[in-house]
Amino acid sequence: MPAAQYLFLSPAGQQPAPREAPDQGGAPGSHVRCLNSAGRWAVRGSPAAPLLAWRPDQAGAADAAAERAAEARGHPVVVVTRSDPAWEEGREIRLFTEASDAALLGHAPPSAAKARRLRNEADKLEAFCVIVRAASAAADHAAFTAVSRAAAKAMRTRFGGGSITSAFAWLAGPSGQQALDSVLAGEVELTGPLSLQEVVEAAELAQHSERLREEL
Repeated sequence: MPAAQYLFLSPAGQQPAPREAPDQGGAPGSHVRCLNSAGRWAVRGSPAAPLLAWRPDQAGAADAAAERAAEARGHPVVVVTRSDPAWEEGREIRLFTEASDAALLGHAPPSAAKARRLRNEADKLEAFCVIVRAASAAADHAAFTAVSRAAAKAMRTRFGGGSITSAFAWLAGPSGQQALDSVLAGEVELTGPLSLQEVVEAAELAQHSERLREEL
């Protein structure tokens, strides 16, 4: 039985943007950020901050909510269709009600200390994903050596030290997963050259590589 489809609010400019191009949650290319109950743009919902949803027959209400959110936030907001068989109403998603109105207007900022921590972790996540992608794309030993030297220099400058090996290990470990979860939950935005999907794929690549290394 196909998963039920729901409507969500999303910042304009993402793919798939049109409502007629439904996203199958969890599939490649499905990292579309949607509004959650905390007023943040998130890929995943959780019991603490589920994604706000409308049923397909509530399209008019979803459109009205998108207009209010766009006016309050100062950038276009569109309605997208998504579905995922793992979703459960009240956990990963929550049907929009008047009690959720405040989420349309924005989110409450975190404390200064938490904001700094999230920013530092996200910056590290992005930087290490760039390194993992470059190392994985190296065509031969000479190219890998060049990437290794450049990575070591960059990590020494930004983080006080490190190597390709430590970048892979950090991304595959609990600290890297926590940083990625914060991004997926909309707690902090990516600011580097990689897209959200590229960051997710690099993290998965690091995890796979670490599993293979441990099996040797």
